[in-house]
Amino acid sequence: MQQDNIDAFTGGVRPDGLKNKSDIKVLVCFLLSHSTQPLSRKDLTDIFLDRGLANYFEASDAISSLIKHENVVEHTEDGTLAITDSGKIIADTLYDALPLTIREKSLDAMSKLINRRHVSKQNKTKIEACDKGYHVTCTVNDGTMETMSVKIYVPTYNYATVVRDRFLDDPETLYRAVMALLTDTPQIAPKPKKPIRRI
Repeated sequence: MQQDNIDAFTGGVRPDGLKNKSDIKVLVCFLLSHSTQPLSRKDLTDIFLDRGLANYFEASDAISSLIKHENVVEHTEDGTLAITDSGKIIADTLYDALPLTIREKSLDAMSKLINRRHVSKQNKTKIEACDKGYHVTCTVNDGTMETMSVKIYVPTYNYATVVRDRFLDDPETLYRAVMALLTDTPQIAPKPKKPIRRI
């Protein structure tokens, strides 16, 4: 499994992404074995695309191949995937072949996806087409009532999905920032995040 053995399509893949079909299969097994929640085909391809880890078609083909060879099982009732014992062996024995940066990026993307799923159960977003673009409505709930709703115009659907995803990443920060500005109470504003120091 050498990284210079390119046998996969690389359209949309970052320079440090996966270009070997076998590596893509290993990463699928690695993610399924580390996930705290069930993941679907779409979840996995979204993770790959979010960080440019692999080509969409190659990722989809890798999942299908793993299912065919019974390394992964797809539940027909909800479309979620489950790793089998043979898939776990792949993940446990071959994950070292994946670059550390790939493992870190994929786990980070998976964590964000799972967090968005959890947040979206309570906080809602809606994308609506308008005359010259799209309106994105972001609604914050505290579990018992709607506490804030923000509607913003963006020119393209791509921008709309970025706004939606950024909101779902951290709705509390948006709420605190708006409240701080509108009530002139800067002390409740979110604190700037400290840059992560890499060792």
